[in-house]
Amino acid sequence: MTTVRRRRARSTPSAVLSLWVFGCGADPADETAQLRGDRAFARADYEEALAEYRLSLLQEDPGTGGVVRAAHAYAVLGRVDEARSLYEEAALQDGLYADQAVSDLVALAKRAHENGDGYGMASAIEAALHFRPGVVVAELALPLARHYSETGQNARARPLYLRALGADPANPGIIFETALAHKEIGDCGSALFYFDQFKALAPGREAETRWHVGRCSFQLARERRERGAAAEAIDHLEVVLALGEPRTDLPQAYFDRAELLAELGECAAALESYGAVSSVSGTGFGALVRRALDRIDEIRFGDGGEGAC
Repeated sequence: MTTVRRRRARSTPSAVLSLWVFGCGADPADETAQLRGDRAFARADYEEALAEYRLSLLQEDPGTGGVVRAAHAYAVLGRVDEARSLYEEAALQDGLYADQAVSDLVALAKRAHENGDGYGMASAIEAALHFRPGVVVAELALPLARHYSETGQNARARPLYLRALGADPANPGIIFETALAHKEIGDCGSALFYFDQFKALAPGREAETRWHVGRCSFQLARERRERGAAAEAIDHLEVVLALGEPRTDLPQAYFDRAELLAELGECAAALESYGAVSSVSGTGFGALVRRALDRIDEIRFGDGGEGAC
């Protein structure tokens, strides 16, 4: 049988081509757009395949299978929104198509990552999460976290950093990035925890943390003071002053420390801290310096106001 076919192929190539394209006994006039799309897809002509699948949806009645074909072609071409929309339509008919949607979208996210397309990667993963909330792609956790951090979406970045950190808990770089993500969303307590871990694992890189640790300590001092925890607030301010960072926060840090010390009745220490305000103040801190000088006069001349001094 094989020999006969080969002889026919050599003698009548057009007849063989006709059989391959149209099928045994099929009339070319009966060919459907969906069938043409399948053949275009098989030869990796995805744009042509998509065009035929779309035509099929308009002119034929391809059923859910036709919708899925078009959705898959959109996914292969990297068109996330269109793929998601059609997969949603298919999943309404059969929930199993949601799994195919996730498979296609995750594959698309991986391709986007390989091509350096962070937005495409994130868009595809977000679409996959629409179909299967909680779906995890371990290899994309860190790239996604970095993408979200770079685009200011730190609330989305944080859980991804934690997942990446769980897979590589002794990686100083991931720990540092995790700390920054917590700092950017205002969770300075957690940020300082991770900064301490980073310093322990990479002591030679401690200078990279100084500004961030100082900024978070200043924020925590404010929070503790609002809660009435004066001693804790002072401890955090001491960290800011010891680091000398951020420099723009130093005048306010000295002033706040002085206020807290005065409230606790530590008048000599309060006077010293008020006095330091002028020594670290630059342009724009004139009002704060005058307030510090007024407070010094109040304490020295017996009118400490509401404070204990």
